[in-house]
Amino acid sequence: MQTYDPPMVDPLLPSLDRADPDPLLQQCQAAQACHQLFSATVERPLTVVVAVSGGADSVALLHVLQRLAPVWHLTLHVVHVNHNLRPESGDDAHFVAQLAERWQVPFHGERLAPSALTTSSEGIEAAGRRARYRFFTEVALTVAPPTQIPIIALAHHADDQAETLLLHLVRGSGLRGLGGMRWVSSRRVGDLWPDAPINRQEQQLQLVRPFLGVQRVALLRYLRTAGLTWREDSTNADPRFVRNRLRHTVLPTLLAINPNVVHTLVRTAEILQQEADRLVTIDRARLVAVLTDPTCSLAEVQAWYGQSRAEQISTAPARLVLALPLLATLSIAEQRGVLREALVLVTKQALTPDFAQVESLLTALQPPVMASGPHPLFADVAWSVAGATMTIPARLSLHQQNALPFAPDHPFLDEQWRKHVGSLPLPAEGAVAIDDGWILQVTRSTLPKDWRSRLHPWQVYLDADQAGQPVLTTPRPGHVFTPLGMGGQHQTLGDFFTNRKVPVTLRSGWPIIVDQSSGEILWVGGYQPNHHARITEGTRWVLGLKWKRDDKVNLQP
Repeated sequence: MQTYDPPMVDPLLPSLDRADPDPLLQQCQAAQACHQLFSATVERPLTVVVAVSGGADSVALLHVLQRLAPVWHLTLHVVHVNHNLRPESGDDAHFVAQLAERWQVPFHGERLAPSALTTSSEGIEAAGRRARYRFFTEVALTVAPPTQIPIIALAHHADDQAETLLLHLVRGSGLRGLGGMRWVSSRRVGDLWPDAPINRQEQQLQLVRPFLGVQRVALLRYLRTAGLTWREDSTNADPRFVRNRLRHTVLPTLLAINPNVVHTLVRTAEILQQEADRLVTIDRARLVAVLTDPTCSLAEVQAWYGQSRAEQISTAPARLVLALPLLATLSIAEQRGVLREALVLVTKQALTPDFAQVESLLTALQPPVMASGPHPLFADVAWSVAGATMTIPARLSLHQQNALPFAPDHPFLDEQWRKHVGSLPLPAEGAVAIDDGWILQVTRSTLPKDWRSRLHPWQVYLDADQAGQPVLTTPRPGHVFTPLGMGGQHQTLGDFFTNRKVPVTLRSGWPIIVDQSSGEILWVGGYQPNHHARITEGTRWVLGLKWKRDDKVNLQP
């Protein structure tokens, strides 16, 4: 690397002339007005970490932000990573440190071990990018005030955006990838710094690119006019890197065809971004429309996507069930979009499905579709198909791998209930509701005339004096049961379930009533009561329990 050192014009930071600003400053101010790069005020200034490699682009960014900082109410910090791949990389770090000192901006630098990038299985280029973003994120989290989202300013410009679009095109990216980089993008800390503390992994961070609409020739013109020095990296001409081949071979060829090709590609990327955003909105609406039981509205789905990733994960539904006949009425492109949005909605991981994963699901859903599953697909998500019945069409369930593919047609206490409630004392009289639309009615009365009726397996009558302190809960390891009809003999609850062919997947959430004082199972829902709590001639008061659906309860998918 060598230093480009033009004749010095004014080495100090010139004051900002608001009446006649520099063209580059004018473009940045227009970008701020259009894209709200930095939402700072006098009362709430922002701390911004500026990534500076020492090259022309990042030096121009730091200089421009220094001039605009008083107007935009910014406090700047410089970050630099010495990749330690070339003998002169130490000189680059020294140059940036001196630049920061001269312009009175705090400097944060990191020097990588010589083998840190060369031994990486992902390649030097990808490993270097990962190392930079890790350090940038670490510094941003350190210097940002607790009430502020950490911000990293990057010097990506219009030429970079054009190269990114071409790079994604040749690699086969979809619409979102072809949209390239965004002026402001929110990222999860854990994506940029995988080893971040657990309590920081889900925190949001912003990447801001004030130069995304500026071509590099304008940056060089600005630097020369200001008499600024920068470093030239010889590896930028190395043809081993794909981006360099695009920069020095493909783009010049395209420029010969269209002298405005950079502007054209940048405009195309912005249009594709807007189209991708528009289609996402449509896909989410279509997703809501094909749910078999519309348990969430479009507004609720949109609100979910507007949450932080940590909030999304905590509120992600265990499953989404789609009506296959309705899904089949959509075009393949529409199906692809609906399935992609559904997978993102269900997963509890900070990942998005790739094209191949969605396409494999689409292929599997081509008719005739047979009942099957669960089939692992993406992250923690699997898919299952239930065949059509006389009253219900064939259904596709996209569900977390540890969740039931389809809601049972009887009360079931899901993982969230077991985690957050676990055991619920029953009222003397009244009702207990669970999230899937079932309620348990509790009554205390004299013996009703129809108490021997077996028409309602989810209804039972117990001797209130023998029931003790009834609580609603779920099976535990080692639970034993003394079912009515076995003469007082007991058996493990597992054997009881096996004898009655209760699916293993349903057992952990099967609702049971237990006497809290003795620990004895009083009733296994849907089956017989406990022998000792049965109705006898000596029964004075009866505890009545009955599960039933309540359509007014908001069902969860």
